[in-house]
Amino acid sequence: MVSIRRRELLLAVVLSGVSGFLDAVGYLYLGGFFISFMSGNSTKMAASAAEGMWPSAGRALGVIGLFFLGVIAGSVMSRVGDGRATVLWATTGVVTVAAAAHTAGVTVPAVLLLAVAMGVLNSTFQRGGEVSIGLTYMTGTLVKAGQRLVDAAFGGPRYLWLRYVMLWLALTSGAVAGAYSYTRWHLTVLWGAAAVLAATAAVTTIVRAATRTRPSAGGNR
Repeated sequence: MVSIRRRELLLAVVLSGVSGFLDAVGYLYLGGFFISFMSGNSTKMAASAAEGMWPSAGRALGVIGLFFLGVIAGSVMSRVGDGRATVLWATTGVVTVAAAAHTAGVTVPAVLLLAVAMGVLNSTFQRGGEVSIGLTYMTGTLVKAGQRLVDAAFGGPRYLWLRYVMLWLALTSGAVAGAYSYTRWHLTVLWGAAAVLAATAAVTTIVRAATRTRPSAGGNR
């Protein structure tokens, strides 16, 4: 994240917040299964299987599978058009379909679609075919925050660690907002998440288009 631009950091913070929001909603609805934190689901699947709780293990495996399919789809979409904008619009579309499905009374599939959306979203930031900024999981982010804090103490960049902390705070704050909203408005809150994603995708599309067409200092595009 050393070379990340300010607007990319802002985008990552917004998307991490939305991820936390949706993960909290999914967690509460599914009764302890995550839609974006697959390490937690993997542990839950293993523990449930060890205790002979096969339905629980199966549900965890199902969510993991949907997330994995989303990752594959997102990786493909990142290679289409302006990859980042394509991924964001695809994520927006999946969350919008989930919200519409709930409105139509198809609740369980609506929530499971969120796992697909979170898988897609993780392809927003890619460099060399690898994810450069994780948006829906924070273990690695906290590790990097601690490492960069030690680097700062030994003469390295003074504030780089704060970028990682900001991502963690964004996801945590989003999760608090998601849990609070869900307890009051149930899955209707998916429309709000879809609206935020749509606005984010639109701004990203406009900014990236303007950046590509902006003349250079020498007058060339």
